[in-house]
Amino acid sequence: MSKRRFLLPLVSLLLSACSLPSFLTSNNNSQNSTTNVEQSTSETFAYGEEYINAHLGSQYWITYSYVAKSNGTADEPLLITTAHNDSGYYVKDNVGTEALFLKDGTTYLVYMPNESGQLALVNDLRLDEENVKGYSTSFLAFMSIYEVARDDLAKDGVETIAGRACQKYVFHASYVASAIDLHYSIDTKTGVCLRYEATALQGNDTSAFQFLCTVFKDSGVVLPSHI
Repeated sequence: MSKRRFLLPLVSLLLSACSLPSFLTSNNNSQNSTTNVEQSTSETFAYGEEYINAHLGSQYWITYSYVAKSNGTADEPLLITTAHNDSGYYVKDNVGTEALFLKDGTTYLVYMPNESGQLALVNDLRLDEENVKGYSTSFLAFMSIYEVARDDLAKDGVETIAGRACQKYVFHASYVASAIDLHYSIDTKTGVCLRYEATALQGNDTSAFQFLCTVFKDSGVVLPSHI
């Protein structure tokens, strides 16, 4: 399962992208410096990891597109699909990773593409649920990526993403010649973040990161066929 290493750099990338820069989160008492943070709405922010756990359910099929930019130049998008139903888990990306994990008793059988591209059983390989969930759902922690700024979010209207009704929220902070803008679109029903955009300015340099959900299903999920 060498392809399991795929998720580790991805998680590191996403964590660095969603963490607020230290110059915006630390207290600075310099008389020559000013930090401005957009004030949040007084309405209680209900979404979060617990909300997702209570409302998402045991079935989902989610595809996200991840794109990073530096000074206006965008990297190639990384597309990731992850799915789950009572039978097991499925993951796929556009850089060569694909795996299906089907429950068999207390462990999971593993299926990966064969030479013909069909998902085929990997003989003599079984994984326990902890390993399967770690491999299959790591990036789903970012379904609640908005928690990094939840106490300072301001409502910004509504929109529809992947056919889902979403509440929009924004965060803005500035410090001398630096600023950061965060935009979130949160699925009203499940609390899952379906769009996240971060733009940071430091001097003359800009960096940006976005993930956008293109497919979201939370019922009737069927995992891919296998041999």
